[in-house]
Amino acid sequence: MLNRLVGMLSGKPDKVAPQVNKAVLAEADKAPATAEPQAEAGKAPSVMRREAMLGREQRVAGYTFMLRRTPESADDAALPDVQRLYDETLLDNLQRMDITRLLGQRLAFVPISTATLLESRIDDWPAAGTVWVLKLDAHTHIGEALLARLEALKTQGFQFAVEADDVVHPDRHNLLQLASHVLMDVSGEDIPAITAQMAVVSKVAPGKHFVAMGVQTLEAFHMCHKLQFALFMGPFITRREKLDTPTVGPSRAKVLDLMNRVRTGAEQPELAEQFRHDPALSMRLLRYVNSPGMGLMNKVGGIEQALMVMGQDKLYRWLTLVLFTGGQAQSLDQAVLENALARGRMAERLAGRALSAKARDEIFVAGLFSLLDVVMNMPMEQLLKQVSLPEDISEAILHQRGPYAPYLAVAVACENDEQASMAALAKQIGREIVEINVAHMDALLWAQQLSDV
Repeated sequence: MLNRLVGMLSGKPDKVAPQVNKAVLAEADKAPATAEPQAEAGKAPSVMRREAMLGREQRVAGYTFMLRRTPESADDAALPDVQRLYDETLLDNLQRMDITRLLGQRLAFVPISTATLLESRIDDWPAAGTVWVLKLDAHTHIGEALLARLEALKTQGFQFAVEADDVVHPDRHNLLQLASHVLMDVSGEDIPAITAQMAVVSKVAPGKHFVAMGVQTLEAFHMCHKLQFALFMGPFITRREKLDTPTVGPSRAKVLDLMNRVRTGAEQPELAEQFRHDPALSMRLLRYVNSPGMGLMNKVGGIEQALMVMGQDKLYRWLTLVLFTGGQAQSLDQAVLENALARGRMAERLAGRALSAKARDEIFVAGLFSLLDVVMNMPMEQLLKQVSLPEDISEAILHQRGPYAPYLAVAVACENDEQASMAALAKQIGREIVEINVAHMDALLWAQQLSDV
């Protein structure tokens, strides 16, 4: 997988992700505090939130996209006018983010009301990879017009997802038949109730893909995996599991030692000697340096020459990524890596020209390290004691302080609803909401291209 990182580590990231939409961010980089891409009148953009969905092979298969909630937004969510405005804002944001770039590589689950599905704008939406999550309640009318509309959209290639609780009544079995995915809340981990509901759905409409929502722990994920769920979402992906005796394996310990030597200015002969003590790591370095993306005219055959080609900064980034992929592989390492890459890339892009190239590089590392404790099963405080990092990186990760903290906070806020006001964070980094959403989609696309092996 590390060979896919050539563009990033060689300072040419756009060659890795050629479809990235750069128009908004390019202008913002010139004047990050004043650039303001125009939204349609009366439709102020809102910050998008995503949640990853894992497939049975434990890799990211798709994302569900939502608007970040505010404390007061839930009160009127069921009102038709509020639902319509929510749908319009969500779809407008996804269009500005150019979600088409992500579809085909990942599924996009988009919650939408049945009333919005009847609108003509849906006909122009990209069908491949789009899964409309139907928002239903007890008052939603399931008439012939709606069923005919869903049939027509299904013929175009759209898919639909419904929550199991919303379609168990016989009056809604026709709707269940049209769905490809059935969402089930498994947060209670009530196996008899889960299996009973799956049996009811399968009897009425066989062959549906079940999606486990609210998976809290890795143990719960394995339970749902045995129950033949197709997709899984919940905090288990980046959850910090508590370990009694966390340890670092010998392979990752070697990488941490090399990172410390690089950070403290070790000379190439010293670094080369350390690589020679680890033939597997030396082979990976030579394979990477000689990969086509590096663009070398002649093959590199020696460790010292490879280190000279890499340079200290690129070597440090490469070693950081090896920490995710170079140890005893855990079941969710690839999914965590994709999320960490998206965090780092988004924070780096938002920094634009407001910060130096060195600072942007360190912001990217901060994004990666922010989830390294999940992969290595160690408390972050203990992990950071074993690697020499600039103080600004450590402060951002551990205490959410310092110049890098707001950029990292914005990237994390796009994954949940628990962060401080996004408007305040956007103002702090001199970015508009539209710019944040574009950077978000760019980062997701870039990360999935790199992590798809």
